[in-house]
Amino acid sequence: MSYGIFGKFTTTAGQQEKLVELLLEAAASLEDEPSCLHYIVSVSDEADTVIVHEIWTSQASHKASLELPATRRLIEQARPLITGMERLLTFDPQGGKGL
Repeated sequence: MSYGIFGKFTTTAGQQEKLVELLLEAAASLEDEPSCLHYIVSVSDEADTVIVHEIWTSQASHKASLELPATRRLIEQARPLITGMERLLTFDPQGGKGL
């Protein structure tokens, strides 16, 4: 069983690009993390909005990833840029291309 998340971040005006950079750095830091199966950062047609699509081996592995030193550092850097954050959807991926 896997654990998936669609998350939406709203940034302060003009900070979308900076948040994308930080989230892509987070994605790179997870390259060698076997429990992270998929971490995609996208911009939205909504102004100052970033969408993150994640798939993990389990909900526990996702939670544990939030305590990794690189993740903690990036969260601290991103926090001042974010005005809103919501979990749009959690899901249980069943398979398909890219998983």
